[in-house]
Amino acid sequence: MWHVPHVATVGFLHVAAAHVQAARRLLAEHAPGIVDVHVVDRTLLEPTADIRVRLAARVGELICRDVDAVVCTWPSLLGDVVRVARERGVAAVGVEELAAAATRGVPALSR
Repeated sequence: MWHVPHVATVGFLHVAAAHVQAARRLLAEHAPGIVDVHVVDRTLLEPTADIRVRLAARVGELICRDVDAVVCTWPSLLGDVVRVARERGVAAVGVEELAAAATRGVPALSR
């Protein structure tokens, strides 16, 4: 089980729609009862000068949907996603970090 104290809703940021079902399956298996919200934006893979602005907009979209934490499913975007989310007072991790924390039995996400 994933240990996610004080987290009722997790927002996922994806670059492919196929990741939504995989994330839902993982939540059902490891964190039943956690509500999931998903934003998919394939254009985040396009290397443009405004990538940080676009990432901030997508993270903001999740935060506006009252998520307690953000999980980024694309490793190359993780650093910026974590920075933006934390600036707004929301925890953020990569899906790999979430899974690793679960195997160690430590909190992965908390406000």
